[in-house]
Amino acid sequence: MSSGLADELQPVSLEKENQDLKEIIEIALQVTAQLEMDNIMKNVVLSLVSRFQMPTVTFILPEDLDENAVRVVFYRGTKQENIDLALPSILPVLSFLDKEEYSQVAFDFFKGAFPDRSVVEKLATLSPEVVAPLRTDKGVFGFILLTGSGAGQPYGILDVQYITRIIRFASIAIENSSLFRQATTDRMTGLYSHHFFEKTMEEEMERARRYASRFSLMMFDIDNFKKFNDTYGHLLGDKIIREIAKVLIRSVRQVDFAARYGGEEFAVILPSVDIKGGLVAAERIRKKIEEHSFPGAEPPLHVTISVGVAEYDPIHDYASSDIVHAADKALYISKGAGRNRVSLALDR
Repeated sequence: MSSGLADELQPVSLEKENQDLKEIIEIALQVTAQLEMDNIMKNVVLSLVSRFQMPTVTFILPEDLDENAVRVVFYRGTKQENIDLALPSILPVLSFLDKEEYSQVAFDFFKGAFPDRSVVEKLATLSPEVVAPLRTDKGVFGFILLTGSGAGQPYGILDVQYITRIIRFASIAIENSSLFRQATTDRMTGLYSHHFFEKTMEEEMERARRYASRFSLMMFDIDNFKKFNDTYGHLLGDKIIREIAKVLIRSVRQVDFAARYGGEEFAVILPSVDIKGGLVAAERIRKKIEEHSFPGAEPPLHVTISVGVAEYDPIHDYASSDIVHAADKALYISKGAGRNRVSLALDR
């Protein structure tokens, strides 16, 4: 560890070092097996907090869809909390950490060496002791702020090695997660892409056949969206699409699969939900979007959606296109009945 984090190297037990290696390998297997970034970060936090009783651990990363925007994931102990550091960008910090090829650096050293005092002051509010870069062979893409040991003892050489190895595996796992998201999500909205939706539909149908389970598909699009674009312009139209995606993400369960089907059309796979449950979920989303105030104009804009819901039918649905067609047909029933409503695909 750089710059005074381990001033004295004490003799270490070979047995203790071997035990640490076994523990690190087990944690590495758990972390690198994950593709969901939140799960990766949670596993890393659990390993560090259980070992060192760190009061807080903070991940600072670029946002998925905008590397100039900052994502802060803050844990107090093992509980995630929302904080806002108001950092305009982390690119200068990444450049600083990458240039000197630090594996870890004492925050006291960072505080004296990093030129932007406003960034230092904002990071200092978290009382970090260590700045640990998230690094792969492509360079530094984020960093973690670690507080001191909860026991009040300085980190020793084995502690330094332990943290360095955990952060290394975390870096690989987080980068893999980011690459997976880039390959499977729609860049504008952050929802899953049409291609990945089709793949997931096939998998969900296979699961339903194998285990005699059920699922529903919800499809919706924005009412009168062409007229909206003609009136307000495509830039504001794109903002509406992104805002609807945010409302959708907040409105579905963790097990649900929300995708941008194309243009202003969206799809949601609802595992283990029959058509009645699909109606309830669709009505909830329709109402939330209807009541949502969309920024970009004064007064704020309001839009509505038309929704179609179909339940997987093992007799009629031989391919994913069959249930998609049924949900899409129900969607157009909603449009024909006056829009801003939910229709079900019944009696197929």
